[in-house]
Amino acid sequence: MKRALVLAWLTYFGAAIPAVAHADDKTRAMALFDEGIKELKAGNYEKACKSLAASNALVPDSGTRGSLARCYTQLGKIASAWRLWRELADTAPVALRADASANAKKLEPRLPRYVIRLAPGAASLARSVAVTLDGVAIDPSIDVPVPIDPGTYTLEANAAGYADWTFKLVAVEGKTEEIVIPALKPIVAKPPVETPAPAVTTDDSKRRRRHVLGLSVAGGGAAVVVVGGVFGMIARGRYDDAKSACGGDIERCDPTMIGDAQAKVDSARSAGNLATVLTLVGGAAIVTGIVLYVTAPDEMPRERRVSIAPAIHGDGAGLVISGGF
Repeated sequence: MKRALVLAWLTYFGAAIPAVAHADDKTRAMALFDEGIKELKAGNYEKACKSLAASNALVPDSGTRGSLARCYTQLGKIASAWRLWRELADTAPVALRADASANAKKLEPRLPRYVIRLAPGAASLARSVAVTLDGVAIDPSIDVPVPIDPGTYTLEANAAGYADWTFKLVAVEGKTEEIVIPALKPIVAKPPVETPAPAVTTDDSKRRRRHVLGLSVAGGGAAVVVVGGVFGMIARGRYDDAKSACGGDIERCDPTMIGDAQAKVDSARSAGNLATVLTLVGGAAIVTGIVLYVTAPDEMPRERRVSIAPAIHGDGAGLVISGGF
């Protein structure tokens, strides 16, 4: 009897193909069906199910669905096979409906099932939470055990403003997995990191710094001038010593004292040259310090004009600073 029903499912394929099917689709569907049955008999269930599913997609047919249900059963896709038998129990030819219903009932004890419930804290988000099973949206409010093929699945729940929740579902034959989605944790926004504003330098602080710099430079220059003056005094003292060695007149120096007098003159000349250099450098530093001081910015900026010019007179030379501050 069982063998006769199987043959009935197989032979029903050709007779049940709708007349409206495109000729080319019908030809390909028949070729895929024959290939699927061949692989099914050979035990190559993966290839067999693929060919039978493709055939049924081209030309939906009760005979093809029955063969595909048997293939899915052999492949371990219990829920997929059960769904096909349940459909055929309502849509197959009347003579085959009882067999389809019996096959569906036979698979029911083996069905893996899952049921989803929302924890009390998550119930308030029932309308806004989105739940997916391997990327396919499901309704979490329907807490009825749902058949599913054996395997591992990823269940995700997310809602705007809340951290995502993920669960690994392992479906096992004959077992019902109850999954409770907990209250989702709200995302706490991190406070913005405040970047300290850069220090603002006011004109008053600039003015003070310029004054300090000017006074420091001028003071350093003054110290150098003092040192230059000291060397100038040393030079004059050594020159006077040379004159004393020669009896007060270097031009008429005693030949026996010329060597000693010449050494003192050379030493006086070196000290004098050093005094001159130090005095010039110190004077320039003093002038620079004065310029820095008088050109320091005011709280109320105003036009400044400074000029430095050399001055030559009968007793020596110098610098003249003029302008408005």
